[in-house]
Amino acid sequence: MELTVKKKAFLENLLELVEKAVSEYGIRLRKIVVEEDEKGCYTVWITYEAKPP
Repeated sequence: MELTVKKKAFLENLLELVEKAVSEYGIRLRKIVVEEDEKGCYTVWITYEAKPP
């Protein structure tokens, strides 16, 4: 089962947030989508494979 986490970040924090997601989810990471809004804030959608129970 895939799960998606939504995070908010400014440009100066974006790289740190993505690096943390990659290190935290590792090979379970499926995709990262970054969307910018009109105010210059970014929404980061992190999709990963959930661990089996």
